[in-house]
Amino acid sequence: MKETKEMKNLKKIAALLLAMALVLSLFAACGNDSGSSGSSTPESSTASGESSEEAPESSEASTSGDDGEIHPMRIVQPGNLPDEYEQGIAAVNEKLKADGVNIEVSVQRIPWDSYAEKLNLMLTTGEEFELLHVMQDVKNLSSIAGMGAIIPLDDLLEKYPDLVGRFTENEWLGAVYAGDHYAVPCSWRSFENTMSYMNLRTDVMKKVGYEEFPADSVEDVLDLMKKSQDYILEETGIKAYNWFHQNQDTAHWLHRTYDTYPFYVENSLGIILARQDGTIDSFYESEEFKKDCETYYKMYQEGLVNPDVLNIDHSAMYDEAKLGAFLPSQTFDPSEAKIIMQNTDLKDVTADWVKMCPEKPEMVYTFVQNLNAISSTSENPESGLKFLDWLYSSQENHDLFHLGTEGKYFTDEGTGMFSRTDEMKNENGDALYQLDTWMTGYMPYMRYDAATTTDEYLDYMNYKADNYVVSPIAGFLFDSSNVTTELTNLQTEIIASIYPIKIGMVPYEENIDAAIEKLKAAGLDKYLEEYRTQFAKYLEDNPDVMEIAKGSTK
Repeated sequence: MKETKEMKNLKKIAALLLAMALVLSLFAACGNDSGSSGSSTPESSTASGESSEEAPESSEASTSGDDGEIHPMRIVQPGNLPDEYEQGIAAVNEKLKADGVNIEVSVQRIPWDSYAEKLNLMLTTGEEFELLHVMQDVKNLSSIAGMGAIIPLDDLLEKYPDLVGRFTENEWLGAVYAGDHYAVPCSWRSFENTMSYMNLRTDVMKKVGYEEFPADSVEDVLDLMKKSQDYILEETGIKAYNWFHQNQDTAHWLHRTYDTYPFYVENSLGIILARQDGTIDSFYESEEFKKDCETYYKMYQEGLVNPDVLNIDHSAMYDEAKLGAFLPSQTFDPSEAKIIMQNTDLKDVTADWVKMCPEKPEMVYTFVQNLNAISSTSENPESGLKFLDWLYSSQENHDLFHLGTEGKYFTDEGTGMFSRTDEMKNENGDALYQLDTWMTGYMPYMRYDAATTTDEYLDYMNYKADNYVVSPIAGFLFDSSNVTTELTNLQTEIIASIYPIKIGMVPYEENIDAAIEKLKAAGLDKYLEEYRTQFAKYLEDNPDVMEIAKGSTK
């Protein structure tokens, strides 16, 4: 069989991983034990994609490509900067200078309520920066690479074997676009439980008559939601709702209850339904979507969905959740329990993550959800890799960037936990300095806030499934460059025509035909044809994919 470009590049990564393993084995043979810095030690990745329990930390980050000049390393992320960002990032840059890494780091945040619009403007006008955080469920790697906004990294990565060795081959597979690696994975949590769980207040569940989550009955779950809403309204004065994490999400929690499960619906647009036999269907034309809509129509009529869900600010759901007002939802996490008790007079609040039909397998839909890519506008693209290489080279560096100076902004509580003093929080209780680990974190160095972290949350973050299937599209990235116009038109039409049906504002039967007609006019069939063509080629070039999909249950 002819070796494809993608296979060649995966071999490059495997070779670098192997070389890294050989270097580490030589150190071990010489009796060199560097010990651990901080509460956890990094895992060295092997060519098989598995991780060993321990690996020595690099003593310092690579200074590859050092020309003696200090280069900017600007990273673009969603959200808002913390109050004392300038003081915190200054300490990071002092440490970089002391370590001989010739970059100066700055973080540029785009507020969530204008993120999509402003990011597109940055990418189309050629604004200069070095690193871009990529969220596969918001604007995925293929759509950004298809714009020419980021660059392939294979040649540059050869200079950073330590950085390559920190991620598994499967994680690197999730960074491949059109045969090249276009980003560095961000391995900050397990992704074996992210597609079908819900989070709920278990204290409320028990108070309204359910000792356990009714995991085998959608009707009982809706009854639980309604009774919980009445209880929470009386308790807090706030009407609680069921939420998606993002409006574009599909009702993955429901999909576990269908006879056709396991299957995966691609999250960023919801167009692609990938079945385990490799069939690619149009989700909005499927029976599965019809079932979703019928359930959410009931929920909307019962008042379980916020009537202004399509317009309300994204942060509103979290603001209300902090006060205890949320129903079983495909968002939040089990740490909400402690957060509620910190922000209210409520006591003995408990929360957990649950799933329908727990006997059914988990769905591994991606090898990596978050990545960091190098902008094509950067005059010194290696600056981004230097930063990531430095960031992941020690617990100390990881802590400094994400949590600030130890002793000033946080205290190491051991066993992967940290705490903050009251003096280091603003009037809203938010940290004066903290940068999100979900965008740049690394699992072996992750720390969790002792004030809010529960055992349930740690289980959720580090969960390893005993029973799972891997979607055939887990390692596939669609190249949208041939259907750019269709993609733009579909994004607009899905929001206008599909969202009201999906979240139950209008009934399915009376509205779906007109909506599908509009999607087809926007280019749905051409988009599906292009997707199927590329996916068929992907399967041809990677014959093991379907074998994994058929036999991936542990």
